[in-house]
Amino acid sequence: MLADAETSSTSIGHSNNNNDSIQSQQVQKVIVTATMKSTLDELNRNLYEIDKEQIQNRGYRSTEDIFAYMPFVGLSNVGLGSNLDLRGQGNRANTSVQVLINGIYANMLDSSHGVTPMNTLSPNTIESIEILPGGGAVMYGNGTRGGVVNITTQKRYDKPFFTAGFSYAPIIASRGNSINADAKFGTKIGDKIHISLGAAYLHRGGPRRGDLTQGGQANLGLTYDIISGHSLYFNADYFYGDIQTSPNNSFMDIPNPTKADRKTAGNGNLHNTQQRLDISLGYEGHFTSNSTLDLKAFYHLNRIDYVDSVTRLSNYNFNNLTWQGTAANQSGSLFDDHKAGLMAKWDWQHDRGRFIAGLESLYNRGKRVMNQLINGQTNTNNMFSSTGNQNTAYSGTTIYNHSINIPFTGEKWSNSLFVIEKYDFTKRFSLTGGLRYEAATYWAEALYKTKGGLYQPNGDTLYSCATIQGATRCFNMESIISTNNGANGKLNETQHNFAVELTPHFHYSDNGSLYAKYERGYFSPSPNNLLQRQSRTYLPTDLKKETYDTFEIGLKDYWADTISFSAALFYTLTHNEFYTIGNAHSVSGVQYGNYDRTQRVGIELFSEQFFFADTLRLSESFTYVDARVLRNNGAVSTLKIPYVSNYKATLGIHYQPISSLGVWLQNSFIGAQKDIETFTTTGMGANATRISNGQKDIPGYILTDLGVNYQWRELSISAGVRNLFDVFYYSYYNGDSSDTIAGYGFLIGEGRSIFLEGRYTF
Repeated sequence: MLADAETSSTSIGHSNNNNDSIQSQQVQKVIVTATMKSTLDELNRNLYEIDKEQIQNRGYRSTEDIFAYMPFVGLSNVGLGSNLDLRGQGNRANTSVQVLINGIYANMLDSSHGVTPMNTLSPNTIESIEILPGGGAVMYGNGTRGGVVNITTQKRYDKPFFTAGFSYAPIIASRGNSINADAKFGTKIGDKIHISLGAAYLHRGGPRRGDLTQGGQANLGLTYDIISGHSLYFNADYFYGDIQTSPNNSFMDIPNPTKADRKTAGNGNLHNTQQRLDISLGYEGHFTSNSTLDLKAFYHLNRIDYVDSVTRLSNYNFNNLTWQGTAANQSGSLFDDHKAGLMAKWDWQHDRGRFIAGLESLYNRGKRVMNQLINGQTNTNNMFSSTGNQNTAYSGTTIYNHSINIPFTGEKWSNSLFVIEKYDFTKRFSLTGGLRYEAATYWAEALYKTKGGLYQPNGDTLYSCATIQGATRCFNMESIISTNNGANGKLNETQHNFAVELTPHFHYSDNGSLYAKYERGYFSPSPNNLLQRQSRTYLPTDLKKETYDTFEIGLKDYWADTISFSAALFYTLTHNEFYTIGNAHSVSGVQYGNYDRTQRVGIELFSEQFFFADTLRLSESFTYVDARVLRNNGAVSTLKIPYVSNYKATLGIHYQPISSLGVWLQNSFIGAQKDIETFTTTGMGANATRISNGQKDIPGYILTDLGVNYQWRELSISAGVRNLFDVFYYSYYNGDSSDTIAGYGFLIGEGRSIFLEGRYTF
């Protein structure tokens, strides 16, 4: 049965170290047992939350799997891993949806890689996940056009608590064995100290042969109550993983993928290691019954090392020749992301509402090193001149050997001030307004080193090739150019941005409310967006400043303690939206630009129903998003934002005939997407012409999971089937045949699998 409205001390951006009596942290919410919680907080923002009970009894093997069935959240994969997407950010999800881990910003500074490390969290270590769709720029700053997601692993325990769990998913259709094991302990020591300790081990097989991730996670939470109302806290969460996999499958190897190709490994081998560390130290002080000061210092590390990374290419084409046995070796490459920050927030609940003022200082350093060696060979005839005269021919085997080394270091120091006032004009009507100012200073340094090309078998002579009268001829270039070519570039500049929010809110009944929201936000770019290689020179990108305007209206209500309902209609118009062509591993590098205008318009619906004394619970959601480019280079555009599903719907059923037994079914309906725009280049040099091939369709799909939970005293057991109907779908798709190393590939989503999970809690 739907309970009366309760209060919770959990809020986005804060750790759960707050004392339960802290009124300034309270938000009013509708509590729904074992289902998503729908909240309109005191600042009149939509908030959706799931807790650990919903996660632990569903047998999720990765954090990414949780979001596949969550309302409103999409998964956007541009080839390097999945990012969380809200409101149609698509291939910009890594920079336009802010993800926090225990209130610490987790998005990577380097947007050319930019995979948020959510899969470094074992699902069973998560206490709660909170989703704030559409905005939050005043409170959370940059990169919130789509929204904010906060993943919490820490909790304050006032009584002894212990839980341990083990889950197993054997090979059944398309993936290897998976094992998750975890344990957590929490208690209060004396009158002042609260402690929690957690650890997890994962052994996660993948859809394809050879896919295996092994890793461990550990976390620690400490709270020391200095005196009543004043506390110090320390949180730490660390992950280390060893990842064995293969490159994305290539359309050159499998032109028309089917279910039979699910287990097929990519052509090559990848061995990576990954580390993530989040540390925070904070103080919470309640100087009066209605005012709170929060101070927090934090540090975040996310590092990925490419220990052994080789991609083999079938039918690699270069200079109108097909090269056999070609391999791209990127061993020694790395991505390294560091953040250190200070936050201060004053929260005052006055007689007519609430006032918040905050300061943030965030230093971010991102380092990327791309090592790439491409080599292969082919048979040639009447193509090579050893004297510079094309009539003198060389026949035989020709070697292609080309090395590239590109270290890039970018730094960004952001300082922000924000204020928010919620004023209650009457018991029914309130108005929230806010303003944020940010100054961001950038430093960047890039170096491009390259050597090699085409060689005769002895490897001593370098050649350059050109197409002359329809035939390819290669000439001795040793006397003309050096075999070592390089470029470097530096950047130092400061940008200023601001955000504005205005939200009127009206309670038309005790349980129902209407709100409208306007938000003016901004995108504060990454350093790598501001420096771009053009041929063998680094130049400023001179990108225009990206801003957006979001308009939203919404409703929340629940009736007869049986039905809850929420709806939101939104429209976001972005000016000068950044776009990216390629990624850090593309041979041609990364290109940046601005669309003149883009739009995202959509609707979000969510409802839950409770029947027969809460033995039957239903939940439904529907999201529709139209994300498109309106104008590009001064002309009307027909482009869609890549990797945005046009809709997502979820349906959940939970039936509990007796208190110890529950049966559940969850469904996710994912709409079609558009691929990136691809081009064909004709001609060479100054006569080269790029012709657009448009965007390819990526079909939608349906996922269904079925499971059962049984509770006997302190022991709970869950079992179920994932992807019940063994649906074929792509988790990644790129049809750009011009980028055969980092593009023109795919990944097939996981097929049917089973899981079994046991947990002991007291």
